[in-house]
Amino acid sequence: MHFEDLLEEVGSFGLYQRVLCFLLIPLTTGVVGLTYYFQLFILTAPPHTCRQQVVENATQMEALLEATPYTSAVREPYICHQFPANYSLPVNASSLVSLSAPSMPCDNGWDYDYRTFFATFTSERDWVCDEAWRNYLVVTLFWVGNTVGSWLWGLASDLRGRRVAIAGSLLVYGVAGLASVFAKDFYLFSILRFLVGSSHHTVTHLPFVLVVEYCGLKARVVPLFTIMVTYTLASIAAPAIAYLVWDWTNLTLIAALPSLAFLLAFKWLPESASWLLTKGRVEAARTQLSKVAKVNKQELSRERLTALLVETGEEEEAEGVEKKGGGGVSILQAVQYPRLRCNILLVLLVWMLACMCFYGHCQNTANLGSSVLMSYLLGAVVEVPSWCVPLLIHRFGRRVPLASAFLISAITGFVYALVPADMEWVVLVVALMGRASITGAYYITLQYGPEIFPTEVRGQGVALSETLGGRGNIHLPHGGVSG
Repeated sequence: MHFEDLLEEVGSFGLYQRVLCFLLIPLTTGVVGLTYYFQLFILTAPPHTCRQQVVENATQMEALLEATPYTSAVREPYICHQFPANYSLPVNASSLVSLSAPSMPCDNGWDYDYRTFFATFTSERDWVCDEAWRNYLVVTLFWVGNTVGSWLWGLASDLRGRRVAIAGSLLVYGVAGLASVFAKDFYLFSILRFLVGSSHHTVTHLPFVLVVEYCGLKARVVPLFTIMVTYTLASIAAPAIAYLVWDWTNLTLIAALPSLAFLLAFKWLPESASWLLTKGRVEAARTQLSKVAKVNKQELSRERLTALLVETGEEEEAEGVEKKGGGGVSILQAVQYPRLRCNILLVLLVWMLACMCFYGHCQNTANLGSSVLMSYLLGAVVEVPSWCVPLLIHRFGRRVPLASAFLISAITGFVYALVPADMEWVVLVVALMGRASITGAYYITLQYGPEIFPTEVRGQGVALSETLGGRGNIHLPHGGVSG
């Protein structure tokens, strides 16, 4: 008797699991999707150019600047430099290309084109040119926070339970996100985004793990499908909401407040019955599974359920990770088993690669076209084909679809590097194909990872995977926050 067999007795995917799956996952994953993309938006520098001093023949200079698109490469030198005040513009100058004038730093500030992108946290503070490092540092600290926080929340979920870790991460996520709106100082803002990052993946992945722990083996593709659809829809909604709201402060509030509102429903959030069983809390596990059986309309007597729990607990303890001294179980104990150690190391490697490639594609989306919001919208739409992943892994297992998705993504990456930059639409199509395939690989990894780790160390295992994934993301170029 394993816990999966016990779930068959109380209902492996009845009404209880469906309510849990279709409420918990969309509410948490939706918030995470909006938070991630809104952060990229508020740290993006709108098209800008150096505010020029008044020079001789200023009318002609203004005409040249106005006639040259912000996206044109020939305007690049004039984004961070200006003409000297005593510079005499050649009468025959017909374009910026024909000028080879001396230049100086933009002491007068910058002019931003708010027709194509709204005023952001970056533009209000002129974090461009020599100050562009601030944007990169904020996003880097966000992923550093993810690296630290994922491990801490993972430990909390194994030691204190899934409910405590989910509630704590939501609280930090919401409070730090809300406080970011009012942060004026660079260092305070950086600390707050570090805290948001510390809960970023936990807020979505730990509820997913909780739902999976209540689903039978055959039904586990449903939570995966739910989290994929939710994140994709949030990714599609993010640029649309940004276009309608057109204000960075309101976008930050929209991302932060739902996390705090969700805490109001904390008392209805169930604890993982399998986690309770591994902690020896048989009575609490019996009470929880009785609720599951009742909602699923399964007839199961108290005596029968107690006997099944005792049998399952004895079997899990015999085949699982041995508890020592009655204390918490460490993942270091899990790696003592050769086959389990090999599987865990493989999952960690795959998870790190999947995170690096997936978020690398997401953050490069801003560089794929002249319209940032439209590029993000197209990038999110191409994730829709990856919704077939649950069907593929249900039919072919985890390994073949995962390897195929990584291979397709690698091929498109090589092609992307070879396509000339002036072939904008070809670059866009190839890049979006790569994003669609790596999205499939990322979600297969999300399903595959928790299944490898024993229940006793599942939180730590997922946390370690998130930690390595965040560690890899630290080195990604943050395309959406260019200065």
